[in-house]
Amino acid sequence: MLKKNLIAVFVLALLFAFVPFINAQEKSTEKKESKMMQDEDMQKCMDKIAFDEHMRGMMMQKMIDHTISDSSGMMQMCKMMMDNPEMHKMMMKMMHGEGMMKHDMMKDSSKTMDKSEHESHHQKN
Repeated sequence: MLKKNLIAVFVLALLFAFVPFINAQEKSTEKKESKMMQDEDMQKCMDKIAFDEHMRGMMMQKMIDHTISDSSGMMQMCKMMMDNPEMHKMMMKMMHGEGMMKHDMMKDSSKTMDKSEHESHHQKN
């Protein structure tokens, strides 16, 4: 009789020991599924921002606002953009394009002036 009671107590102890273990496994599986859903939702949001010009501008402004006081964050963001060959090329073209356009306009305007106009232009300034 004592052996039967010990066996019954032992079986009940095992059940009570494994129930929390099984629940913990189920919860970790639920957390993984929840995280995967959040990742998918985040990816969808990022895709929407990437495809919408207005939202891209707003996101860029928000990133600049949040990194303006964080120089390492700003450098990381700039480095990421400059590491992309297409973006690097576009930014260099934009930066040099504006400066070159102003320089070329000044150069062209000085070519169209004859020598006396050019000298008088420098005398006025």
